[in-house]
Amino acid sequence: MVFAYMNETMEQGVELMFTGMGIVFLFLVMLIGAVKLMAYLVTTFLPEAEPAQSTASSAATTNTVTPVIAAAITAAVHQHRAIRK
Repeated sequence: MVFAYMNETMEQGVELMFTGMGIVFLFLVMLIGAVKLMAYLVTTFLPEAEPAQSTASSAATTNTVTPVIAAAITAAVHQHRAIRK
């Protein structure tokens, strides 16, 4: 009698386990499909903007330090060292 009850309970447990695993599997498949669909839609309707062509003059101005900036950096370093002494 006890074994019959345990057998029925085991069957219900296995059935519940496979039902839960099936639901999780279907959810994950739908999630992967939704992510792939969103990636496709984003690449289709929102293409990346082409990078702007940089000229030699603009590259030179971004890499140079003006005397005003150098003076500000020097003053900041001097002030930091004076505080730390």
